[in-house]
Amino acid sequence: MTMVWIKNKSILKNKPIHMNSQILRLLREGDEKAFEYIFHHYYNQIYTFVLNTLFDKTFAEDITQSVFISIWEKRETIDTETNIAPFLYTIARNQVYRQTEQLLLKYKYEQYQQQKVQENTDIEADINSRFLENILSELIEKLPSDRRRIFLLSRKENLSNKEIASRLQISEKTVETQIRRSLIFLREKMKYYLNSLLFDLFIFLNLLYL
Repeated sequence: MTMVWIKNKSILKNKPIHMNSQILRLLREGDEKAFEYIFHHYYNQIYTFVLNTLFDKTFAEDITQSVFISIWEKRETIDTETNIAPFLYTIARNQVYRQTEQLLLKYKYEQYQQQKVQENTDIEADINSRFLENILSELIEKLPSDRRRIFLLSRKENLSNKEIASRLQISEKTVETQIRRSLIFLREKMKYYLNSLLFDLFIFLNLLYL
């Protein structure tokens, strides 16, 4: 049985007192020494219990502190005949449950937010992509027929300049010139549809490089 010596006007000096009655009675009366004894006696036990449940030192420290704060705040309602240890563990367990629920809710909320952001990003990207593709198709149709044909063979069918020259029986230099002129034309026209940021992105993703 745990025994402790406490100096207090309400008990005789040097008289051994019972943990589950005298200490709790002093605690109910607001005796800080009694509270400090309970704190130091049970702190490591409660901390270890919480840490082994949540596996997080910061949460364990916060919850353990909260357990003893709760004991102090509710001291006037404590039954002096009760066993203080199970009472502390009950408070700790309830706070662990609440902390776990909060963490799960936070995790679910963050997952939901990430999913919504990704969905919105995907939708926006799809809309922008289709918008740019439509504009590009319209502008390509405005190219002179021979130039348009060379450009489409290069960008749509991914043929090299040499392959295009061989198929159309023209020089590679002519192919290079026609592609460059197509890109210059498309760049100039796209300036009327896009702001500078979208314009740069469009050039990078759709027209590659000169």
